Amino acid sequence: MKYRALVTPLTLLAMALPAYAQDADAPPLGEETCMPTQGMKEAMAKFDGLKPERIDTVRAALKLTVNTDDENIVPERIEIRDVGEPQPLTLDPVMRTADLTPILPSLSDEAQLCIVHPDLGDDVSPEDANYGISIGMGVRFLETPGTHTLAELEEGMKDGRAHYRKMAGAMGFMVPKFGHVAVAGADPENPPRLWATKAGEDLGEPKSEFINGGRLVSLDDVEDMGADGVRIEGDYRLSPSPDAKTVERFMR
Repeated sequence: MKYRALVTPLTLLAMALPAYAQDADAPPLGEETCMPTQGMKEAMAKFDGLKPERIDTVRAALKLTVNTDDENIVPERIEIRDVGEPQPLTLDPVMRTADLTPILPSLSDEAQLCIVHPDLGDDVSPEDANYGISIGMGVRFLETPGTHTLAELEEGMKDGRAHYRKMAGAMGFMVPKFGHVAVAGADPENPPRLWATKAGEDLGEPKSEFINGGRLVSLDDVEDMGADGVRIEGDYRLSPSPDAKTVERFMR
């Protein structure tokens, strides 16, 4: 069982310009892992100066994810420990994520994020439990209603790039242009499907590429189909992204 915390300025470009990262073996089941939240607060504070029109479609988010093949084996509890009583975080039952973004601004410099590992008894070993924790930063579309207009997606490309340039600071010139959307869900082996639509009618599925647990779709390909929007099935996360070659280059 592994514990991993990683905050980077690009959702899919996981190796690009890391802002904060920590890697360690998880403790035995029944114990706990705690980490300071100060670095997370500082990473999110970089976006405070963005204009309102840059955060109306997409927004930076810091989320904790439980990575497991067994939905029955998850942390006993996850909580923020600061002044007063611990504040529990609730996992989304489908995505197995908890959004840290809203709570960070109110925390003191001494606050900690703690993961209490389950005590599964003598019949289950840490190896058999097989779950890990990751903390990642990404820029995601605020709303995921299942349908999006091309105009909304194109605005998200511009606003998303502004977020990443803000995060990168003096290295902002390295942030590539965005012309794709990355669709991800609870199962990295089977990301949600995306259809091009015209006046609400399905035109078919545009070409997509699979990378880093997500489905990457070019907006140019969607537009070439004569579409004015897209439809996405099920529960999903949607992010602006550069093309696959650029993603792969930064991930090396």
